[in-house]
Amino acid sequence: MDGIVVSNNVGRQLDGAVATLDVLPSICKVIENKIQVFLDSGVRRGADIIKAIALGAYAVLIGRPYAYALAVAGEIGVKEVLENFIAETGLQLAISGRNSIEEVDRLLVTDEFR
Repeated sequence: MDGIVVSNNVGRQLDGAVATLDVLPSICKVIENKIQVFLDSGVRRGADIIKAIALGAYAVLIGRPYAYALAVAGEIGVKEVLENFIAETGLQLAISGRNSIEEVDRLLVTDEFR
C-alpha cells in the first residue's frame, strides 16, 4: 500500500459521526510516516488545508467543492475553485507566519510541545 485516505464520506448522514480532522492525528501516529496519508471530507477553504497538513496529512482531497463548481460553471468554475483554494491557503500561511506548506506543523493547531 502506498497511501491511505482518511474519509467519512457519507458520514455526514450519520448523526454524531466522527470528523476526519479528529481522527487524523491518531491515524498518522499509527502509520508512523510509512505511507502517505490524505484527508478527504470537510475541506472547504484554505484554513482546512492548513489544519489537515498540520495534523499530519500529506495532502487533501476536495471532492464536493470542485464537483459543485463543475456543475455550475464547467471548467472555468473548477479553475476558479482551485485558484481560491490556492489563494486562501497562501493567506493562511502568511498570517500564521509560515513561508511554505513545508513549514506547517502541529504547533500551528495544538498546544503540544515537540
